[in-house]
Amino acid sequence: MELTVFEELRELWRIPRYRILLAARFVSNVGNGMAPIALAFGVLSLDGADAGSLSLVTTAQMIPLVAFLLIGGVAADRFGRSQLVGSTDIIGSAVVAISAIAFLTDNASVPLLCVNGFIFGVLNALWYPAFSGLMPMIVPGPLLQGANSILGFGANVGYTIGASVAGLIVATAGPGWGLLGDATSFLVAGLLVLSLRLPKSFGENTDEDRTSMITQLRVGWTEFSSRRWIVLIVGSFAFYHLAFEAFIAVLAPVHMKEEFDGARAMGTMMFGFGVGSILGTALAFRFKPHRPLLIAVGVMPIGAAWMLATGLSAPLWILFVTAMGTGVAVDVMYANWMTTLQTNVPEEALSRVGSYDAFGSLAFAPIGLLVAGPLAHTIGARASILIMGTIALVAVLTPLWSGEVRHLQRTH
Repeated sequence: MELTVFEELRELWRIPRYRILLAARFVSNVGNGMAPIALAFGVLSLDGADAGSLSLVTTAQMIPLVAFLLIGGVAADRFGRSQLVGSTDIIGSAVVAISAIAFLTDNASVPLLCVNGFIFGVLNALWYPAFSGLMPMIVPGPLLQGANSILGFGANVGYTIGASVAGLIVATAGPGWGLLGDATSFLVAGLLVLSLRLPKSFGENTDEDRTSMITQLRVGWTEFSSRRWIVLIVGSFAFYHLAFEAFIAVLAPVHMKEEFDGARAMGTMMFGFGVGSILGTALAFRFKPHRPLLIAVGVMPIGAAWMLATGLSAPLWILFVTAMGTGVAVDVMYANWMTTLQTNVPEEALSRVGSYDAFGSLAFAPIGLLVAGPLAHTIGARASILIMGTIALVAVLTPLWSGEVRHLQRTH
């Protein structure tokens, strides 16, 4: 018999480690809501900087993120997921603080931000697979979708708060203060996650600890590639992220600066995205479809609609609404996708499968970021956004042709 919403909430709240993880995600995402706006308009405010400069800074972070994701999955399963998440958050806070201080003292430069971005990308590559494997160590299987949804809800409330003040902070006090808030949030979140004190692995069998990294990667690849629905969705989303990362990190800020009022308009859009994310996590918590992948993929064309509306220079209220719809879609997708992975992949290999998932999904993102600046120079930000929106639309529609994606059943 399924639990009611209130019963499920009560059961989750009784898990102390889940409460700590929820607090950590909320705090870190307040900073994450500030960071993209602060970094983008900070770079664009530097003397001689342009869309190409912003492409370089964002690409410098994305390349190591993609390159080290597979190692991150092995490291998480070998050295401990909570230990890795907490440590990388704390080190990341120091890296972001250096960028913040550079802006506050008028010493920021594109080379410095590229170096810091590269270091942060490596840390993020270690963080993501470890974090994706934390939930099954804390929450029993039947509560996983609800736990993922509530965690997403808390994270998105934090993100929305960060995004809602980021435009104002950047426009009035400067980007350095926004980045300093991000650094503080990482430090607090890292300390909270380290306090979880989770075991480094499942069970007491240490045979896997003694196997080589190549062997562990091979086992993770077997678990990943043996499920056609994972490969198909991850491959399609590689093209989606190529387009979306170019849009959100480079093209949208440039377009907002050229045709709207810069950081404030970007903040309005991102606030809409955050509000939609809150609604999306609430919806994902209540609605548990029997065909989770059909729903997860089926809602994602809304993101392409946001991109196309921005490229057409629609009024800001339309951009707010489409951004909000995208927030709903992303979190419905995330909750159903993560729960499907967590209930269909063995727990001991989950971080490695998560690393292949993230690696494949983000494989082309550096290309999108790298070409976004030069493309905006050549044909303009508006036309570039329309191209990226079209790529995103085709990418998210493609997996729906697969019967495995449309018909895979929920197991919990």
